[in-house]
Amino acid sequence: MSLFLTACEDVVDLDIPNSPPRLVVDASIVWIKGYTGQHQTIRLTTTTGFYDTIIPTVKGAKVYVKNSNNDVYNFTESDNIQRTGQYVCDNFQPAINETYTLYIELNGETYTATETLISVPQLEEVIQSDEGFNEGDTTLRAYFQDPPDEENYYLHSFIRANKGSNDAIFDDEFVNGNYTYTIRLYDDLQPNEEMIIYLYGISPRYYNYMSKLLSLIPPDTPNPFQTPPISVRGNIVNQTNPDNYPLGYFRLSEASFIEYTVQ
Repeated sequence: MSLFLTACEDVVDLDIPNSPPRLVVDASIVWIKGYTGQHQTIRLTTTTGFYDTIIPTVKGAKVYVKNSNNDVYNFTESDNIQRTGQYVCDNFQPAINETYTLYIELNGETYTATETLISVPQLEEVIQSDEGFNEGDTTLRAYFQDPPDEENYYLHSFIRANKGSNDAIFDDEFVNGNYTYTIRLYDDLQPNEEMIIYLYGISPRYYNYMSKLLSLIPPDTPNPFQTPPISVRGNIVNQTNPDNYPLGYFRLSEASFIEYTVQ
């Protein structure tokens, strides 16, 4: 006796309703130690359908930032076809602990957000070890001096040539005032591979925002703002129509970096 088993596969097209597009704001003002910080970029896009592969960019917005002295820094829409949706400022004046307010005027609505520029310690050295979960794993620790007597929140970015970056957030709750490190584990590092490691100072509110965002995106996503998988609310408010809230965040960080060649 022979027994034949057959199986059928049905292709199911999910009818996913499309919501009206929302503004997505990628507004990270970063002042790298040793640089003027005058050149800054803000990118505006919108959400799109679940199956769409092209991210719509925003044209025609008025974008500017004010500091506590009401100095205005205008972000002009780039005319470079490769930089669609980017708004650029070449005379920004960063200052530690200064408060800045972002304004975006688009389609008769005004969006605003306020944040403070947070300082960061200098990365001083990188120590490599063979510690890890499996044979062949490599651990990199980038060391810095955490400031004492204050709460600090950090974002790190380990950048590999042609392989994107690995970002994570952490705080100094258990290492306050210590010579401490940020850490990353790899299973595929190659000798003589060159890397750049960045450390950013971030606010407690941005720390909470990123903890939610990073928990929802696939690991090793190069830019977590590129395709927000869910409506994670940031600090940007639509002053004209609160129900039409945007996605994204306006943050200001000082950053330090260190270059490293894998041993």
